[in-house]
Amino acid sequence: MHKRTKLWSSLSLAALVGGTSLAVAAADELQAAAAMDTAAADTGQAAAAGGEGEGEGLAQNVDPATNDVAYLSQLGLMRGHLLVGLELYRAGHIEHARMHMKHPKSELYADMEPAFKARGSAGFADQLTALANAVESDDSSAEEVEAAYAAVLEGISASEARVGSLSPATRLGVVVKLVRTAADEYALGVVDGKVVNGHEYQDAYGFTRTAQSLVANMDVGDDADLAATRDGVKALIQGLFDANLWLGIMPPEAVDGNASQLYGAAARIEIAALSL
Repeated sequence: MHKRTKLWSSLSLAALVGGTSLAVAAADELQAAAAMDTAAADTGQAAAAGGEGEGEGLAQNVDPATNDVAYLSQLGLMRGHLLVGLELYRAGHIEHARMHMKHPKSELYADMEPAFKARGSAGFADQLTALANAVESDDSSAEEVEAAYAAVLEGISASEARVGSLSPATRLGVVVKLVRTAADEYALGVVDGKVVNGHEYQDAYGFTRTAQSLVANMDVGDDADLAATRDGVKALIQGLFDANLWLGIMPPEAVDGNASQLYGAAARIEIAALSL
């Protein structure tokens, strides 16, 4: 059996039995993941207690103008915010939708402008503004909001295309960043099973959904081992939703979820990516 398939079998078993200590028992390859899970969970708990850590911001000394994972991850975070905003809008939670629709422009876009210029992308600032304005206005129809949303996604896709051909390892690197950022947000939003910050709870949902879409659209060609890796990652992310970390787009008072589940998933996906 190919090394990658064997590795993914170990990772899949760990995902099924759950928990860091059981993951270590499942396979020797997961000893590193267990250490990463523990450190990440500690970081998330510290962030929840003392304020936001790295979160959605760009990591220090990482330039999205030259680093494809950083560039695509930031675009993925924007997609996540907008996905949440649209789901909230469609469900009639307009005020919540307005907040999420504004965040890509107010929190993330400015830091990406040098990267857009360096990569020859026109960006999508005007489209973001038009979408935020459409959601903000009580006079906008649902069709106008949907059209504005589609225009932003078109702009994001055009910016993503500046990277060129995307390797599976790079794609999974972006997935890791999105899931790990979702874990950071979830650690801030959910403490001891109680939802203490609904916005962060929603952010985590949007980022994980975006990661899920990236994996679903992964082209594996005729590579059976790569297909096994993709399918394993798909199952791992779907498992986060099946475990009811989110009970709908609007936050409940309590959930049976923990950020360590997201950190653990990110660590296992990272190991899978490193094997490619």
